[in-house]
Amino acid sequence: MKAHLDDVDIQLLDLLQRQGRITNADLAKAVELSPPSVLQRVRALEKLGLIKGYHAILDAERLGYRITALVQISLSLHQEQPIERFRKAVQTIPEIMECYHVSGDYDFLLKVIVRDMRSYETFVREKLSKIKGISQIRTSLVFGTNKHSSIIPLV
Repeated sequence: MKAHLDDVDIQLLDLLQRQGRITNADLAKAVELSPPSVLQRVRALEKLGLIKGYHAILDAERLGYRITALVQISLSLHQEQPIERFRKAVQTIPEIMECYHVSGDYDFLLKVIVRDMRSYETFVREKLSKIKGISQIRTSLVFGTNKHSSIIPLV
């Protein structure tokens, strides 16, 4: 569903993605509208699915997740059933933070976080390798993150 967004909607979306905990009063002040009007607009943006949710961004390393891995997955068959089976399986594995179905030399790219190398080995052996239809798993370990953003450039 495509929505027609005016300048105020764009401002609201931009402010909310940058400051998810901003109060409705401060949001209203920033876009120069009344708080009830802003609340109504934000609820409409949520109903349209433009705002998927609100959450805190946690520091994985401080929580003991010291390894981030980017995992390339190749499937043995490129048919609808094996692809759907893989998509459903990754939804159940908490270590998989993100899963992208991609074009190129492999089929899926996963972002995985684990506490240490032993945890990664266990993850691959006991969870990832058990998904039927995987022909190859290739791992790149992340040494550092130079940029991480969830901000969509709206303005």
